[in-house]
Amino acid sequence: MWARIVNAFLGLLVMASPSILQFEKIAADINYITGPLIITTAVIAMWEFNQNVRYFNVVTGVWLVIAPFIFSFSTAALTTDLILGLLVILFAFIKVNVSKRYGGGWRSLFQDNPLHMQE
Repeated sequence: MWARIVNAFLGLLVMASPSILQFEKIAADINYITGPLIITTAVIAMWEFNQNVRYFNVVTGVWLVIAPFIFSFSTAALTTDLILGLLVILFAFIKVNVSKRYGGGWRSLFQDNPLHMQE
């Protein structure tokens, strides 16, 4: 779970960096859109049964890495987005140990389960 918390914090940094470092408009707009996506994905992925949602942050991290080259960002925006994008990708790949199993599909309906009520 700690990796998701770090990713949520990185999302806050992505949102705050345009104001702090005075990014140009296109770089600021991209960060203002990407930051909340990172935070939302990190918060949703905090729960064990939703942890595979964390891979969406790989996509947003890759976008942060390639967007500066597509839109010719300034040096400050390029450096910041490259570092933050790579960190988001890194923390998105950290897996949480699952302590409980959820679901099981149709197969779980037909198995002997001690939790089922006995008649």
